[in-house]
Amino acid sequence: MTTAATEVSLIGLRVADAEPLLARALDDAVLADLPYLRVIHGKGTGALRQLVHDVLARDTRVKRFGFAPANQGGHGVTVAEFAA
Repeated sequence: MTTAATEVSLIGLRVADAEPLLARALDDAVLADLPYLRVIHGKGTGALRQLVHDVLARDTRVKRFGFAPANQGGHGVTVAEFAA
């Protein structure tokens, strides 16, 4: 039995490699009935952030998402909350 993580790091990955990892993390979090998932994408060029936001915007299981508070990663981390 595996335990779903409340956080996934995409730091250092290319967009093509990050997308399936993000999809798996979302699936695992929803199946584990977690209230949220923290996605660490970093600040860099913004390519990973854009991927994360595009994927989350299309996922009907996501109620809302936004950047983490400044003391928890700020614009380098996106927090997705799941619909109940």
